[in-house]
Amino acid sequence: MKMMLTHLTGSLRGRTQYFDTESISFGIGKQCGIVFDGAKDVVVCPMHAELRVEQGVPVIRDQSQQHALFVNGQLQAEASLKDGDLLQFGQEGPLLRFRLCEDDASDAKPLRAIVADCRDIVVRTPHPRYLSPLYLARHLLADIARYASPAVRISAALLIVVPLLLVVILGGVAYRQHRLALAAQQRMADLVRQMESERLTQGDMERRIAEERRRIEELSRHHDELIAELKASLTKRDAARAPQAELREIREQLSKVEGEQRFAEGLAARFGSGVGLLQGGYGFVEKGTGRPLRYQGLDQLGHPYVDQDGDPLVTVEGLGPPVVIYYAGSGFLLDRAGTILTNRHLVRMWDYYEPARRAVEAGFEPRLSMLRIIFPGTPEPFALEVLGVSDAADMAVLKTDRAPAASTPLRLARTDESPAIGAPVVVLSYPGTFDSLMGRLAKPVSDDILKEAGENPVVLADLLARRGLVRPLVTQGHVADISPDTLTFEAGAAGGSSGGPVIDRAGRVIAINHAALIKVGGLNVGLRTKPAHELLAQLRLALEPAAGVRERGNR
Repeated sequence: MKMMLTHLTGSLRGRTQYFDTESISFGIGKQCGIVFDGAKDVVVCPMHAELRVEQGVPVIRDQSQQHALFVNGQLQAEASLKDGDLLQFGQEGPLLRFRLCEDDASDAKPLRAIVADCRDIVVRTPHPRYLSPLYLARHLLADIARYASPAVRISAALLIVVPLLLVVILGGVAYRQHRLALAAQQRMADLVRQMESERLTQGDMERRIAEERRRIEELSRHHDELIAELKASLTKRDAARAPQAELREIREQLSKVEGEQRFAEGLAARFGSGVGLLQGGYGFVEKGTGRPLRYQGLDQLGHPYVDQDGDPLVTVEGLGPPVVIYYAGSGFLLDRAGTILTNRHLVRMWDYYEPARRAVEAGFEPRLSMLRIIFPGTPEPFALEVLGVSDAADMAVLKTDRAPAASTPLRLARTDESPAIGAPVVVLSYPGTFDSLMGRLAKPVSDDILKEAGENPVVLADLLARRGLVRPLVTQGHVADISPDTLTFEAGAAGGSSGGPVIDRAGRVIAINHAALIKVGGLNVGLRTKPAHELLAQLRLALEPAAGVRERGNR
């Protein structure tokens, strides 16, 4: 099979190589078909990859044993290649353009390919922007002299004005593209600033923790005062020989308050270990090139450099840290094998969050860079794989990278099991996320954790997990309304509660927390379990809390 490889970066930059073979190897070893300079391409292994033609299809495989082969910007162990694919050997290693050639094609390189490759080489070569036309002209003339057909070479020699005119035109195009790129980067900088608007400094976190601690103390004091008031009223009226009906009413109120507290505490003790803190992070890559959106740099405190408007300076060039937007929510365990149910928006934030949607519209593709869950009592997080998302509801099914043996699965209510309006419910979740977790700790402990974690949410979550301080907040309330698809309930919830289970008195998950009704304080909307059962059926998963998941076809 005839193939052509053009080196866009690295020690062989600018070279085009033709092959009519069934196998090519890449590396710095002398035995390789394409040998890179080990002194310049330091990330390339002695035998880095091998390309073979299998049943008429070119297939490249990673032979580095370091997971260091990228195809179109994506890490691959093995990939079938098509015309125009980009191959990269190691992070920031040499980049090649792969092309297929017709069997009867000559060894001359088409002019269109020469222009495209020269443009790609110039884009990836560090240089002042105003010198782009000269760099492009140099590469064009060199490639035409080395690889073009005789007719093209003669035309270039006789009509030197044509390349010069081409340089001027392409220079204008490059300048226009540069201006468009600057405008696009400015738009992305503004969108990144909006997406990071909820990113907290250490001072912000300390203030929110203090507010959460005061809120928790106030709720506890209010609950204790209510019980004390009811007991005092009962004692006073009993001494005054009040009517039995009046005494019975007070006893019922007291019993209800204490009973609901025991009900919530009992469910938390039984199922709290199966409700985890879900943490994710996503970034963006440039369409076509796969280059990640990066910060241009960080200051001494780890904050991104900003422009005069306060927007972070971002680019798709250079070696700055990639832009990652972190978020958190809740998810819960469905079986011993590690099947997790949560909200779809917690695994595809860019479908719901307006600034992220505009970034996609601006020509960038979202990439989920981190997705994990931390269960109470487990010091290490579990990496998550997305098994499927619902097209009809805000639900997603995930799978842990290993079985969470210490966590208790929760049972989904059947679609025909419906609670009554007014029935008590409990929500296990992480409202406020780190606020609620840190606010329940003694101040010296939270101060010590914040000092060690700084403003890094990943490190903060790891520290809480290792100290055994991750546990869901228990909020209780009552069913306010029921529809075929949703359940409205009264129970405190906030950001971070998404994906948490809504549990009835029988210990069944009757809904998955979805959103708060902003215009109606204290009311939340949960999604009933029918879409979850449908998604599990679509994925051919049958839940068996004691034995894990098995395929329906193997029952």
